[in-house]
Amino acid sequence: MARKHFEHFEAISSAVPDGDAFAAVIAVKRRDTDESATVHQVANGNRYDLASEADVAAEAALTKVTEVTEEGDLIWEPNAE
Repeated sequence: MARKHFEHFEAISSAVPDGDAFAAVIAVKRRDTDESATVHQVANGNRYDLASEADVAAEAALTKVTEVTEEGDLIWEPNAE
């Protein structure tokens, strides 16, 4: 799990169960509020046999996020997706 701070948001990479496998995700939460986090599936929706593999993919994706929109959507560095 990795964490990245933005001006109004915090983003955390993680692996979550997805059926009999794991998905790589980035959860985005607005700072200073009690709003629920928005979860974005990353790594082109690939599923992984091991949680550690999904976590590595999510961490790699988070390094390519440059900002978060006011709506909580991820802004990627050019050519990242």
